[in-house]
Amino acid sequence: MIKVSITSSASRSEGVASSLQLIDSEVVIPDRPVMVKPNFVTTSNQLAATHVDTARATLNYLSGKGVTDFVVAVGPAVGTPDSGFDNYGYRALTDNFNIEFFDLNTDDRIPVPAFDDHLNPQTLYMSKRLSESYVVSVCPMKTHNNVVVTLGLKNILVGTLSGRIQKQKIHKGSKAINLTLAKMAQHVAPDLTVIDGTIGMQGNGPIGGYEMPSNVVLASHHAIAADVVGLQVMGYELEQVGYLRYAMELRNLGLSDIEVIGASIEDVRVSYADHDDIEEQLTWPMKNNWLTVFDRG
Repeated sequence: MIKVSITSSASRSEGVASSLQLIDSEVVIPDRPVMVKPNFVTTSNQLAATHVDTARATLNYLSGKGVTDFVVAVGPAVGTPDSGFDNYGYRALTDNFNIEFFDLNTDDRIPVPAFDDHLNPQTLYMSKRLSESYVVSVCPMKTHNNVVVTLGLKNILVGTLSGRIQKQKIHKGSKAINLTLAKMAQHVAPDLTVIDGTIGMQGNGPIGGYEMPSNVVLASHHAIAADVVGLQVMGYELEQVGYLRYAMELRNLGLSDIEVIGASIEDVRVSYADHDDIEEQLTWPMKNNWLTVFDRG
C-alpha cells in the first residue's frame, strides 16, 4: 500500500512536522543533492506561493534525516527568483540551514516529451539539475486555470521547465496539457511531496483566486498518490483531473492502493470553489482510446 498522511492543523509548522513524521519510515534519502522546490508561480502574491514557514518545517524534517546541504530552487512564471526569495522571506532560512538559492529558468536543460495543440509530439526542456537531485515538492493547495487543481506533481513538471517560453508551450488546451503532464511524469516526479492546505487558494487559481482556510497538510513519498488524496480533500474526484487519472492508470493503480494515515479524507474534506473556466477544463477526455495518442508522443 502507498501511504499518504493527512494532518488537520491551523499551524503550518505543526502540520508539516506531523504529516512528515507519519510517513517517516517511508522516507529514504539517497546519496544525491537534495533540491527543495517551492511553488513561486508569481513572486508578488503570497497566497499563490509556498509560505516560508512550510519550507522551514520541511527543511527541519530533512535536517533530522541527516541532510546538511540544500538547494532551494524555483522558476517563476511571473517575476524573478531573487524577488520571490526576498518578498517571501526565504533569505532568513540561511540563518539555520546551508542553502544554495537556485534559478531553474537558467539551468542547463534536458528534453522531455510533450504534446502540442494538435496532439502531435513536441519536445519541452526542463532543468538538468533537477533530474540529478532528490526532489522535494513543497506546494500550496490550489485550484488551476487549465487542469482543475495544481499540487505537488505539477509544481515540479511546470515549475522546472526552463524559462517562460517553455512554460507557455505546455499550455495547449485541456486535452494536450493533461496528456503532456502524464507523459512528463513518466520521466520526472518529486521524491517527496508536502502539500500545504492550511490556507489554500480556491476560485481562479493558480494566481487570481482567494483564500480557503482548509487547515490541512498532506505528505507522501509517492508523487501521484499525494495529489490524488489532495484533490479529494479539495472536494474533487479523480475522474475530473485528467493528468492524475492518466498517471494512475499508467501505473496500474487505483484508489484502493492508497492508504491514508492520520486524519481521514472525510474528516478534512472541504469544497474549493471552481475556477471560472472549469467547464472547458473538463473537456480533457479523449473520444477514442487516449493511449493511442499518448503512445506516439
